[in-house]
This record gives sequence, structure tokens and C-alpha cells, in this order.
Amino acid sequence: MKNTFLGLIMLFFAFQSNAQQITWQCSDVEVDNAPAFVTVWDQFMNSALGKQMTPHAVFEYVNTNSTNSATHQLCWFSDDPAKLEANQGIFASAKFMELFPVVNTYINNVTEISNYMGQSLIADPGDFNLRFSVLYGINVQDPLSYAGAFTKMKAAFDKRESTGTIELHEIIAGGEQGITHVVIVRAPSMAEWLSGRNEFIQTKAFQEFAAATRPYTDVIQTTSGRPLQFYNVQ
Repeated sequence: MKNTFLGLIMLFFAFQSNAQQITWQCSDVEVDNAPAFVTVWDQFMNSALGKQMTPHAVFEYVNTNSTNSATHQLCWFSDDPAKLEANQGIFASAKFMELFPVVNTYINNVTEISNYMGQSLIADPGDFNLRFSVLYGINVQDPLSYAGAFTKMKAAFDKRESTGTIELHEIIAGGEQGITHVVIVRAPSMAEWLSGRNEFIQTKAFQEFAAATRPYTDVIQTTSGRPLQFYNVQ
């Protein structure tokens, strides 16, 4: 995820004027003892110190591949990058005993696989809590053309009767080599996701999108997961 996404902000201005642009920092991690880690992490995020930080989410991977050993994803996000950056200062100023339980558990149970920063281009934070998501890590060689095709396809997607949402995010720094963007499709459940997917891929809108973008895109990685917990979300 090292290539910077360029030139889309103006193209998506109409969408962003109606939806917040979210900046996020995520870590893919492999957790050896998930119950112990989630318990300690929950206690920390519900402490006075944790409540000072930006919104945070813990996701559990459901489907991965042989090159991705991550079991969970930890994400901090905000519509104010300055507040996101301030998380580091909150950690730095904390007293040792405030951080010891979570740091000790992290060291003994967690292996960080990758760390990356990005921004939403088309996404509604109100949909982040839908219970099943599939994430497509994509290499896009022609961002402007992809933006136009995605915008047209999403308009058709949003007219469906099925519940769910589709999002486009840019990768700014870090992550996996070759992945420049992430498309996330969310639904209330795996069954509803599959039903919506099987219906939509047969539509003219999707077929035109696939044909138009195939020459300059490559899907590098596909994973799925579900949110376990959200913190500091209004």
C-alpha cells in the first residue's frame, strides 16, 4: 500500500460535501490469545485515558489468505486529522501504570503484521458498524478514470432494495506493497452480503464498471471480517 492516491478530491467533492471525510490509521495484527487481549483492550478504552482518544474500532478477520496471518484489525479514525495525531500525545503523557496492563498484554499476545494510514473518499461512518464486510485491496493505475467509473457504479448500487453500502478509500502510507486503494462492501450479515453481491454483479451497471476498469486495475487481496467493538463513537 505504498502508492499515494492522487487527484480524486475534486472529483468527489459533491459526495464529500454531504459526508465526512474520515482519516484512519489501522494495524493488522495477529493475536495469540484473543479473549485476554480483547478484555484488557476493552478495559483500557473504557478508562479515563482511553475515553480521551478518537473513535476506535476492533475488527476480527473472518476470511484471509496464506500471505496474511492477521486475525484482527485495530483502527483509529476521525474527521479531524489533528485529533487523530493527538492520540500519540495522549499515550506519551500517560502514567506507566495506566498503560502497563494493555502494553504488557500487547507485547505478549500481539504480533503487528502491517500498519497503514488512509482516508475515505466515499464512505459514511454511520455504516461502519454493519456486521459483515469484504475488503478488496486494489492496485489502480488510472485513479481519475477509476473514480468516474466507481461513482457511476455506486449510484446504481445505492438504488438497490438490499441493505448494504460500498465505500472507496485511498491508502496514503504503509500497508501492503502494490495496494493503492481499498473498496469495502458492507452488509448486516454474511448471508445478506452474498445475496446482494450475487444480485448486483449481474446488473448492467456492474458489468460496465468491471469492463471499464479491468485494463488499469488489479485486485491484490480480498479479505472479510466483522466489527467486534467500537469506542468513543457518538
